[in-house]
Amino acid sequence: MSTTQISRRYAVALFELIGEGVNLREDLAKAATIVALDEVSEVVASPEYPASLKQDVVVTAVGEKIAPEVERLLAVLAEREKLSLLPEISALVEEMIRLAESEIDAEVTVAAKLNKAIADKLTKALEDTTGKKVRVSVTQDKAILGGMVVRIGDRKIDYSLRSKLAGLHRVLAS
Repeated sequence: MSTTQISRRYAVALFELIGEGVNLREDLAKAATIVALDEVSEVVASPEYPASLKQDVVVTAVGEKIAPEVERLLAVLAEREKLSLLPEISALVEEMIRLAESEIDAEVTVAAKLNKAIADKLTKALEDTTGKKVRVSVTQDKAILGGMVVRIGDRKIDYSLRSKLAGLHRVLAS
């Protein structure tokens, strides 16, 4: 398994904790900065030093009380000889946060071309619904007959006339 895959696993867990309201972002960044220092990275990478000493070096260098979740992470990484991955883990967490807070893409399929006013209203409605800035790409497909199909991430909202008629057909056929 590559170091990026390992780092991503830790980063996902930390990102989920942050999403639950655990305040560890600042402490994680400080610890990662310290681990990246040449003097500290030599100690962290050396098999000569015990895991507890490596963890203590980082905690002491931070210089203040750090979040218990970050302290546990340091202990786990030190014990598994993976403490050198901390800067990469921190960078991945920051990237995930930026992606979560930034804009998202929405794919809208319509039967007929949208005018500017309706496209703007649609964009605003999607932004209000998601709470994020939405970048809308519109495609035409006459096969949907009318209405629209909106895809945001793995969600699909189908307001097309074709699906409404198919549902009506199923009800009448049974």
